[in-house]
Amino acid sequence: MKTNYKKILKMSILLISSLLIATASASVYTQMFLSARVNVAGASLQWEQGSNVNTTASIVGSTCTIEGLEGYAGLTAIFNDVARIKNVGSKTVTFNITVTQCSGSTNKLTSIYVKIYNYSDNSLLYTLTVWENGDMGDPLTNLQINANVNWTLTWEITWGNDATTSDYVDVALRLDVKS
Repeated sequence: MKTNYKKILKMSILLISSLLIATASASVYTQMFLSARVNVAGASLQWEQGSNVNTTASIVGSTCTIEGLEGYAGLTAIFNDVARIKNVGSKTVTFNITVTQCSGSTNKLTSIYVKIYNYSDNSLLYTLTVWENGDMGDPLTNLQINANVNWTLTWEITWGNDATTSDYVDVALRLDVKS
């Protein structure tokens, strides 16, 4: 019997082509789809200008920048009602306050406390330690403010006896609102 190489080559090409076609047509693709509409929600917690005439609270959206906080060497300066946190929503809001920065002349700073009072009855609710004993304070967590309630922020700043008019600190607080 004589081997026919032409037939073997044709059969091999046919077999390989069949395998390629079968593999390509055996792949099945499925698709899934997702669509969404994303709206802008109004923030339940808002900043509000306090009544302290020695300070200014500049409010732009969710950012409040306070100017005019000045203390004296060796003394404690108290700034009542510098700014307010207001719940304009219809339900209780839970949030945390964290000190994220206290930098500058901290070696001459004794302490900074932010005391949070209920605006309606002036009762002390919380005290946030911004700086004390050479270190930033711990966050206040799981604070709950009821609907349509205002809280006022009072700053108590104590500089060391060796502080001068060129000393300063930059403070940043972050409020994390839970949804």
